[in-house]
Amino acid sequence: MLLFSQVILSIQLPFAVIPLVLFVSDRRKMGEFVISKKLAALSWIVAVVIQVLNF
Repeated sequence: MLLFSQVILSIQLPFAVIPLVLFVSDRRKMGEFVISKKLAALSWIVAVVIQVLNF
């Protein structure tokens, strides 16, 4: 049961990470609190790695 719950959580993780990166990268929404370009690039790399590992 624990293994099954971890599989489900790993599948759901991209659905949380991708909107979060989009939100914090948007200057209109975040204003002065927007993340830097380097951090946004790192965030996208992490999001892609998560998706690749899920496949």
